[in-house]
This record gives sequence, C-alpha cells and structure tokens, in this order.
Amino acid sequence: MRIRLHSTDIADIVLENSFPDNYKDAENVITEKVIDIDNCLGRGMYKDIFFEGIRISYGDLRLRENVLLNFESDFETVEMHFDLSGESITRLTGNHHSAIKFSHNTHNIMYAPGVKGRLELSPASRMIEINLNPAVFEKYVESSDIHKKFLTDLKNQNPSIVGKHNMPITPDMMNILNDIIDCPKTGIYKRMYLEAKVIELLMLQLEQFAAHDCHVFCSLKPADIDKMHYARQIILERIHNPCSLIDLARQIGTNEFTLKKGFKEVFGTTVFGMVADVKLMQAKEMLLSGEKNISEVSFHAGYKNPTHFSAAFKKRFGVSPSKYKIARTGVLS
Repeated sequence: MRIRLHSTDIADIVLENSFPDNYKDAENVITEKVIDIDNCLGRGMYKDIFFEGIRISYGDLRLRENVLLNFESDFETVEMHFDLSGESITRLTGNHHSAIKFSHNTHNIMYAPGVKGRLELSPASRMIEINLNPAVFEKYVESSDIHKKFLTDLKNQNPSIVGKHNMPITPDMMNILNDIIDCPKTGIYKRMYLEAKVIELLMLQLEQFAAHDCHVFCSLKPADIDKMHYARQIILERIHNPCSLIDLARQIGTNEFTLKKGFKEVFGTTVFGMVADVKLMQAKEMLLSGEKNISEVSFHAGYKNPTHFSAAFKKRFGVSPSKYKIARTGVLS
C-alpha cells in the first residue's frame, strides 16, 4: 500500500509513504512515523499513526504559496477528512464528481478505490485524515438506509462522498481531534484509545449528516455563508471581548435574525455557544500547561465563580477540571 505526492513544478517526490496491507504491522501493535518536509515548496510535518484497519495522519504545512500536487494511491479506503485551517481542492482523475473543496473547519467522508488526481493546497494548511479499511467502515453502517448510495458505491468500487455539502467541525469533534493529536498513551493502550476515539468521531460525523437539512442549507446564499465565516473570524479574534449580536450582524453586513439562523446552520451552534466552547477549550489547554491554578483558569474563561466553571467544564468534557488536570499532569494546584 503506497501513497505518492509530487509537485507539478518540480520533479522530486514531495512525499512518499508505504503501509502494510490493512495497516497491520506484524512487528508492532501500533506504528508511528513522522516526516519532516523542508524543500522549495515550504516547510512542515506529516505524522502517520496506523494499526490494523485504521490509519491516522496529521499534516501541518507552511507553504510559500498555493501549491498544486499530483497524487496517487494503490489501495481503496474510506477517508474521514477534517480541514482544521487553510483550504484544499481535490480533483480525482476520471471521477464523475466535481472538485472536492474543503475550507477551514469543515469535514466530510469520502471513498476512493485507489486513485490518481490533483491536490491544491493553500499556504497554511492543517488537516487530519483518518483512513479506514472499507470493512471497518461497513461494520458500523452496513444496516443503514441513510447512507445506502455511499455503501453501494463502495461495493461497486466507485469514488463517492457521504455529504453533498461539507459540514462544520463541531466543538465535540474538535475535542476528539485534539485528544487524538495529543494522545499521551503508548502501546496497546494507545491503540485502544485511538480506536475508540475514531469510532466516536465517525458516529458524530454520520449523525450530523443524517440530521442535516440540505434544503435549508441550500437556501443560504453563498454570500451569506461567507458572512457567517467572517462572523466566526471576528468571534475568535475578540473571544475575551465579544460584541453583541446586533453589533456583530452590523459588522458582517446583515441583520440579527439572519446572523442567528445562518450561523447555527453553517456551524451547528449558536454565536454564544461557540464563544463559551472556545473559552472552555482554551481553559482545557491552560490546565495542561500548569501555568495557572484552577481559580485563575476559571477567571480567564470568564467565570467569576469557580464552581460554575467546574460545572460547565464537567458538562462539556465529562470530567471536573481538578480530575482532568490530575489525570493528564499528575499535579493539582
């Protein structure tokens, strides 16, 4: 099983990686590879983790400009694709589908039976791709009527995609993705942990696609969707000094009703829900760093009462801040 990436501008191979059949390495319970990239196209890293039936790859690239790459793979796979930042456009050779475009904070599920094509990446790109052996995917969705066309394409080895539209990465998905990237476990326990996280992530993706109202989403004008992404950018830039809904709507050139309706449809949460969740995610990272105690983290997250912060944290992550910090760092302060 092999993947090759090479630039249209240079003859050198940008990335070439091979895997054992079904990602099962006879010598290891779980295998990890890190590839550092430093060439005329830019810099970055690409990390692969694989074990029987599942491959997880994380790429963090800083390119000098938009890059067009040719790619080819010689194995069939179901890919759970998550773009964390930047944009990418994939065009499969001979595919009847139009180009598959991902923007930051979006995801989809694709099937490819060993393909060739072209991939265009923006200068700053971070993405996670989780490749499943088709048998692993079918194990969990074989009785589903919702994704019948995708399963039919898979059986007939026709390239396919689950969602007509890419969907926003929800806070719950982002939490799992961060857990996958930062997994502290080793050996068999790491494999068990990552396998459980991948299946949970797949469940969230399939649930979101099943609940998606395509008619409502399609009724949003492209300009309105762009405005929602602009609103999200403003929210993240002013996360500790958020503006009112009226002011935010005015800044992006719409009204409060359209902002609330469009934001929920595009991102799967409300404006205030996103603000609260981002603050809790930041709090989670601060607990790991150990630079502040729980009371200080609580205040930084906007909670005057640490008890209220603990309740919100436990509701969001399923564990109290103190237990989370002890479990991850072994220290409570």
